[in-house]
Amino acid sequence: VISCFCCLLSIPQEFCFVLQVTLIPTHNSEVLREWYQETHEKQQDLNIMVLASSSTVVMQDESFPACKIEL
Repeated sequence: VISCFCCLLSIPQEFCFVLQVTLIPTHNSEVLREWYQETHEKQQDLNIMVLASSSTVVMQDESFPACKIEL
């Protein structure tokens, strides 16, 4: 997972996201927290927001835990 996030942050600045990108990892871990702290400035530069897995998401007038699974 961290390697995927690192790839996302390696995008050249000229390809910076126009829209905000939100990442919601399935589980929080010490490694993820360290990565978040070490790369926070780069995340902001690329308009990437990383939320905790315990976050609540609001979409289309519905709120639910970030890890909601729909079948």
